[in-house]
Amino acid sequence: MNDGFLILFIAILIYILILWILKELNFGRKISTKTCNNCCPDCNEPLSRVKRILLDKILYHLTFRMFDFKRYFCNECGWEGLRWEK
Repeated sequence: MNDGFLILFIAILIYILILWILKELNFGRKISTKTCNNCCPDCNEPLSRVKRILLDKILYHLTFRMFDFKRYFCNECGWEGLRWEK
């Protein structure tokens, strides 16, 4: 009976550890240059903010709000995706 709880507890701890490692490795963080504070990861042009979708909000809560996800769009190359603030 207690084995199920222990496995769930260990899985949650591993999940939180993975999230913490991703945050420390700056995975998904905004790219900044001398001329641009928030650059596209493909072409280094400025990004524009777009409205979040429902999946973004769910992801925000599933990561225990460790990452302040925002959705961006590049007008030059068409890249669209999530970035997070420091």
